Amino acid sequence: MDAFKEILGREVESMSKGKIMVVEDDEDLAEILTYNITMRGYRSVKAFDGIDACRAIEAEMPDLVLLDIMLPRLDGWQICKFIRNHNEGIIAETPIIMLTALGSQEEKLKGIEMGADDYIPKPFSVKEVMFKVDRLLGREAKRKRLKAEIERLESREAQRTDFQGMLFHELKNQLTIIGGFSRVMVENPSLAPEKYRHCAGVINECSSSLDALTEEVLLLLRLEAGNWPLPLDKVSVEEILHQLIGKLSKQAQKKGITIQSDLMAEIPHIRQNAAAIKLAIGNLIENAVKYSPDQSVISVRAEFQNHKGVIIEVLDEGPGISQLDRERVFERFYRGQSTRKETKGMGLGLYISKTLTERMGGSIDVKSGETSGTCFTVTIPTIPAHSLH
Repeated sequence: MDAFKEILGREVESMSKGKIMVVEDDEDLAEILTYNITMRGYRSVKAFDGIDACRAIEAEMPDLVLLDIMLPRLDGWQICKFIRNHNEGIIAETPIIMLTALGSQEEKLKGIEMGADDYIPKPFSVKEVMFKVDRLLGREAKRKRLKAEIERLESREAQRTDFQGMLFHELKNQLTIIGGFSRVMVENPSLAPEKYRHCAGVINECSSSLDALTEEVLLLLRLEAGNWPLPLDKVSVEEILHQLIGKLSKQAQKKGITIQSDLMAEIPHIRQNAAAIKLAIGNLIENAVKYSPDQSVISVRAEFQNHKGVIIEVLDEGPGISQLDRERVFERFYRGQSTRKETKGMGLGLYISKTLTERMGGSIDVKSGETSGTCFTVTIPTIPAHSLH
């Protein structure tokens, strides 16, 4: 019988719907409840006195507590208060069903006032207990889903507000610089050629930044609206990488950075969208240039693997990305804590790279040390162009 219960317990745990703690000093009654809980598809945890129950609640974080009132060391009222006043929100919100032989109306009201969600007087039927457990956990699951959706919408609204603030700030900065240098040129017609060229260069650089910012925002809007088609064509990944490295090397040279190309073997032409590949990989290389220290090296590696497609790596010798930032680095508008003040940006580049890569059926991953070096890996599944009819 014990072996059967052990096997049954393992099978039920694999399909568990949640964890229920039974706090009951009557061991036979606790056994009956935990057996039925397990048969119902839940996991069960037992405690036979108040202090052990409080410790187990913190260690196990159950989804619901079946709580007797008359207990050794701490009674059910004290445990209920312990749960509701806990500084961990997930514990403080744990549903509680009180079980007691004290069946007076006053005791029931006291339980509700203490924060219990339901109250079942003894003697009770196990069927009634399980019905209330299922109902309460179902209601709790809906509440958690609603709470998560509200938090998601609030986070999205906060991101939108932050984005608008960053966008207006960046626009104002660039326009202020353009206006300032333009006035210098207009108000000083005899400006020395060297200073004139400097002013014109700054204005041109700001104009280019505004153009890039506009393109990035428009692309974001089109991607999120789902109206940026990705038609397939015969694409040379080698040629795309060559173009990107040539273009961004000029920017890198200003910091003394070298961009190296390392193609593991000949990469066949593939069926994909050239513009999407160029944007996705271009953002990664541009980020590497932006965050890498002067006189460092950026490596761009690529290879073709059967059954996987094209694998492209962009490695830099920058400051690295913390574990916290790695978990959020592909989020829209997110900018790392350590680089937020040092570099300009809207937090869109990596989000766009990820979105485009996934639209092509691929994946993107990041590995980084806490203090130095980051590697972004993009996998683009595809079919060699010559194998298509």
